[in-house]
Amino acid sequence: MHPDKAQHTIHRLEGFSDIVIGFCLAQLGLNLVLPRSGADMFSVWASTTFFISAFVFIAVLWWLHHRTFSTFFALTMPMVVLNFAMLCGLILTLYFLESTFRIAELGENPGRFLGLCVFSLVVVYSLVGTMLLVGLIARRAELPPDDIRWGVEQLTRLAFAILFGLCAGTYLVLSKHSITIASAAIVSVIAIIVARLLPRWLTAKTRRA
Repeated sequence: MHPDKAQHTIHRLEGFSDIVIGFCLAQLGLNLVLPRSGADMFSVWASTTFFISAFVFIAVLWWLHHRTFSTFFALTMPMVVLNFAMLCGLILTLYFLESTFRIAELGENPGRFLGLCVFSLVVVYSLVGTMLLVGLIARRAELPPDDIRWGVEQLTRLAFAILFGLCAGTYLVLSKHSITIASAAIVSVIAIIVARLLPRWLTAKTRRA
């Protein structure tokens, strides 16, 4: 494909992806719980905390997707399929998230649906990580050292986040204990902190050694 046409196709793919991700972020706001009374602060707090954590996960996904497309993306049919599969997984994540809130409103244990939501998010991050890895390998000869270092760091963080998500999702699906939106929100915040800080700490320890 001619370089100009290839670049145009990449821009169209990124633009379409931005629309889907933006729609998912907007849809998150519609899942915020409205208080039934002035004393219903706990439900509002739990819903808001969960919204913020989910917003951060999707915002980080957007940043990784943007950097992957602007620096590492190689226009091949498998990469295009991976990108559309990632968007499909993101919409499914939102569906399972809405199902989680619906089951919680009915007074039932939403753990299994929340586990499916986590697994979907793991698949989404795995797919964007695969696109980053393939692009990093395919274009490593032309990339500056800073971009290569950034790509490796992000892949390390993704590996920790995916491992944590697999463990959390498995627990949620198999656990017989009742899961609340509030406890899920707290776990989500912990997951964000661990995914961001642990790889950085390990890298610093490795450099000192």
